[in-house]
Amino acid sequence: MDLINIAHITDLHIVGEGKLNHGIDVRKNFKNILDDILQDDTVHQIIVGGDLLHEASDTAYYPWIKKQLEKTGIPYRIIPGNHDDSKSLAKSFGLNHELKDGKLIYFDELDFGKIIYADTSTGDLSIEQLVLIEEECSNSYQKFLLFIHHPPVEAEVPFMDKNHALVNMDEVQKTLRKINNIQGIFCGHYHNDRLVRFYNHIILITPSTFAQISDKSDKLDFGSNLIGWRKIVWDGSYLSTFVKYL
Repeated sequence: MDLINIAHITDLHIVGEGKLNHGIDVRKNFKNILDDILQDDTVHQIIVGGDLLHEASDTAYYPWIKKQLEKTGIPYRIIPGNHDDSKSLAKSFGLNHELKDGKLIYFDELDFGKIIYADTSTGDLSIEQLVLIEEECSNSYQKFLLFIHHPPVEAEVPFMDKNHALVNMDEVQKTLRKINNIQGIFCGHYHNDRLVRFYNHIILITPSTFAQISDKSDKLDFGSNLIGWRKIVWDGSYLSTFVKYL
């Protein structure tokens, strides 16, 4: 394979069967997004970027999510968000071997580069993960993509910036400034489509499959019920991405 086409989805916020989340049928939304991805026969991989659940205690819903992903026939990867339980997620999706100190961090090595999947389920990107990411990048001449749930920058969504930003953002940014071969950092969490430049890094935030948060209010306000997914095309040098809304 000389390139990879990725469908990045995030912030599913799944609740119980027959229930609505803030008046929204999030299970139907998730299935509609997967159906739309299936219309693109070039997609090689789906990456689910965290907050699979609305309540971290509702781990019984992970098997349902897994079933929907497996119905697509497309290989997929999972990272947890702050609404997830990393250990339960790892158990449900067969990722126990990727747990390190209770956090999920793992890599995919492609012919032309590597993809890093990291865990910010506790609201931070731990020192141990930062060290591992820095070491992995410094020991390779190849380019990397990094997938984490929390953006390592503020992104002009007042409610999220004020109340739910990455806890150790300064520390993460200090490490990122030392790394030159991460070609793209892909996040969720903010329920918005955003592109933010930080030094030599491009941070791309993917909208939610649940609903989007208003960027005009410092209170939780779902400004749009549009849902979307991000397509990423990458060959280790060329990187292209766009968001498709439903």
